[in-house]
Amino acid sequence: MSKEKQSLEKLVKIFEEEKRYKTDMFFRNAFATACYLSLQGEDVAAQKILTTLFDWLGWDRRKTYFLNIKSSLNEHASAYASEISANSEVNKLFFNMAKGN
Repeated sequence: MSKEKQSLEKLVKIFEEEKRYKTDMFFRNAFATACYLSLQGEDVAAQKILTTLFDWLGWDRRKTYFLNIKSSLNEHASAYASEISANSEVNKLFFNMAKGN
């Protein structure tokens, strides 16, 4: 699988499609939380969150894209989190981590 950073434009569009169900922010926060856990060295937990999230979003229709994101998460978690527009409270986790808190 690819370890290259993936564009999250498609993922953001998928999240946007979920606005009608008011689940888009939950999905953004779940993805950002997986990124945070990855940065904390909690790779198994991060991968489990992504697997559950991607199952919900239609794994079968986007398998290659989702696998590429999963396989590149460890290397690009910080960049991915900054692109996904999670709630400010979730983003604060990254800010505090950068400050060493």
